[in-house]
Amino acid sequence: MKRVWRTCAIAGAAALVMAACGGSSAKADPAKDLATAKAATLTATDLPGYTATPDTSSSDDTPAALKTQFANCSHEPKSFFADTPGEQKGHSPDFKKGNTTVSAEVDVEPTRSDVDTEWKEISKSGIETCLGQLFTAVFKSSASGVTVGKATATRFTVGVGSRSVGYAMKITAAEGGQSIDAYIDLLVAARDRAGVELDAVSVGQPFDRATEKKLVQTMYNRVGSKAS
Repeated sequence: MKRVWRTCAIAGAAALVMAACGGSSAKADPAKDLATAKAATLTATDLPGYTATPDTSSSDDTPAALKTQFANCSHEPKSFFADTPGEQKGHSPDFKKGNTTVSAEVDVEPTRSDVDTEWKEISKSGIETCLGQLFTAVFKSSASGVTVGKATATRFTVGVGSRSVGYAMKITAAEGGQSIDAYIDLLVAARDRAGVELDAVSVGQPFDRATEKKLVQTMYNRVGSKAS
């Protein structure tokens, strides 16, 4: 569930605007966990009609100043942005269609307690304010010569498994007397030692919420009991 902190997709969104439960677990098996993560994430068959390009973002490309800002807001340590040692990840390609980009990631952590910690952090009360601040700062740093408004973030129900949550953000950018709205949706779900995340960035109108939830459910189902 760390993809939410990777700013590459959000920086891409700024360019697009201008163009668009606890308990112990069995010992982790890195090879099997990696296979589970890769097999569970989205593929081209899940998003027909979209063009797939390789994911090129890094796992920790958030500027240090923004980490500090977020840590001060959320009262979480800056190490929250870092991957868990031993974590296995499966990245989807970036799927693009018109002014929409969809991407996903499935992480399998070494222990359930690792997922429990991440879930507690991403689902905590009031995190919306901190997400809004983070995404506003990212847009401003990546959209030179563009006037960027303040991002607003709201929480919504995903309904996948017993632990899932979504955050919808909207931000307005203006240039040359023209303005346009960008919408960023983040959906996460936890299952045993696995974390599932979907990112959707759209310009002009938000991505279809029912489709987002369906895609998260698809990945959740693919994990199944393989990360127990």
